[in-house]
Amino acid sequence: MKVLWTEDPQDKVFYFHLKGVTVDSVYLNSNKTSAVVGGIVGTNISYYSIVAPINAKIGDTFYVKVNYSGTMTCETGGTAGWCGGVTSQNGTLYTLGVGFVADYVSTTQHWLPCYDHPSDKATFHAKFKVPRGKIAVSNGNLTNVEADNTTITTEWTHDIPCATYLLTFAVDLYFPLEFGSSQLPMTVYSKGADTASTRKSFSLLPRMVRTFENKFGEYPFEKVGYVNTPTGAMEHQTMISFPTSLSQSRDTVNSVAAHELAHQWFGDNVTPEDFRDAWLTESFATYSESVWAEELGGFTGYLNNLSGKMSSYFNANEGVFPLYDYPRAAPSSNYPVTIYSKGAVVLGMLRYEVGDSLFYKSLKQYLSAYKYGIANTATFENMFQQTTGKDLKWFFSQWVHAKGWVKLDIRTSQTTNIDGKKVTNLRFVQTQPKDQGPFTNIPIEVGVKQKDGKYLYTIFTLKKDDETFTLPVEFPTDYTAITINQGPTLRTLLQVVSLTEVIENPKEERPELRIIPNPAGSDFQLDYCSEQNGSAVIVITNVEGKQLYKEIITVHQGQQKITLHNTLSSGMYWLSIEQNGRESTKQFVIQQ
Repeated sequence: MKVLWTEDPQDKVFYFHLKGVTVDSVYLNSNKTSAVVGGIVGTNISYYSIVAPINAKIGDTFYVKVNYSGTMTCETGGTAGWCGGVTSQNGTLYTLGVGFVADYVSTTQHWLPCYDHPSDKATFHAKFKVPRGKIAVSNGNLTNVEADNTTITTEWTHDIPCATYLLTFAVDLYFPLEFGSSQLPMTVYSKGADTASTRKSFSLLPRMVRTFENKFGEYPFEKVGYVNTPTGAMEHQTMISFPTSLSQSRDTVNSVAAHELAHQWFGDNVTPEDFRDAWLTESFATYSESVWAEELGGFTGYLNNLSGKMSSYFNANEGVFPLYDYPRAAPSSNYPVTIYSKGAVVLGMLRYEVGDSLFYKSLKQYLSAYKYGIANTATFENMFQQTTGKDLKWFFSQWVHAKGWVKLDIRTSQTTNIDGKKVTNLRFVQTQPKDQGPFTNIPIEVGVKQKDGKYLYTIFTLKKDDETFTLPVEFPTDYTAITINQGPTLRTLLQVVSLTEVIENPKEERPELRIIPNPAGSDFQLDYCSEQNGSAVIVITNVEGKQLYKEIITVHQGQQKITLHNTLSSGMYWLSIEQNGRESTKQFVIQQ
């Protein structure tokens, strides 16, 4: 290790981490010295320390050599699906740079002596000697290969600063698949049996890189690299560990590859100061999946992707907590769904709040200002406010530093305005727990479905915990459905708990279709009025428009009740009944 003092070495001590192996000897500037075990010996909170030269000062450089032996391991409590550290599976020896359960999070210390903290970046040069017939791949450029009758030694050099948790290696009989150019190599390493499927799965990789360069700025490293490993995915800098099963899928959309690629900007190029700021990596990479969906499917694809992430967050059983400095104890983890899915939707809301131009300008400015360095939540927030010229303290306060999301009880009613025109009113009441809000400046896109099947949309900004709005007079009062947060403009982190129609004159004709109760639980009924005997088709779709249920039923003329047994998870859905070309649609909520 080449160590540069960047601060005054007041205690004259250099610290490093190494776990699960035996330290045999330590040298400082070629002189043998001792490494003292510190922290709480025998626990996860342990480290080694070396006393530096007495006259050490800022700007000094010295060299530490650590000889160690043993079998490399992974985090205690890891699983077959993920174990931070070093794992051997299916003939592949590989590393994953973080653990989901280890309280020290960064797990490079399971194979490499280093100060294993994201704030302390390092350049990297390594030689890997492996049995002939296999090859070791790692970070940076392959600068040399040597072989004899029994071994192959590969030399890898990465001269750009890298957080230790982003260092890696993988060993197997790999074949390089090339997708890039001499200006920017893009290489995916695959075992022979998987090369055809891997080539198919990564066929859009150059387009993916171009998409992110357009949004985030020039790709920051010397190569784009992926390697197929039994588990993953993990955004190791320039050599992403990627699950072989996903490469075998031949899925050309490859959203996981997009997620990990985006990390090369968010997390690798600009690294969080510590793991309290991990949302600065995972939220942005998850949001980038939606950017990739927008590239492939337009803005509708982007919104649908965000809707899916919102549902994932609402259904996560991990507790409710902020994006910044979240708890890690079960049912949470080092990497909970919150910092992925909630964070992605929050970034989508930030994009809407400041507009596309300022949003991406701010991201590029942030990535440029802290290039190859570290940042924290405060520096990101300050950069965004400086670049946009907007006061966004309220936004970051409620969406990044506070927990939870908006839950709404919505009631519709109709009145006559001063011009004698009948209008529809919507009352929004925030019902989330008191320690989660109230939220303010909430954009809510409301859609009204006309009899011809077309929608009209408007956006209200909810500033209070109880507020009533009136739909524009050009919106029909004899609409067939109302949608909340499903329009063509944005997705807001909100959940409709109930949507109730207030009937001012109960003697008026009963609605053609009602869902009872709404919200519903395990079972619910349809109160349906049919004009004639015959068959009808019931269809249930989610907020993304995906069909989840379809059934053909027999109905009779007049009012009737139809019982449905629910297997849906909590969330918002649409139910429609179609009979002889006549369709009735209602929105409903499931609460399990």
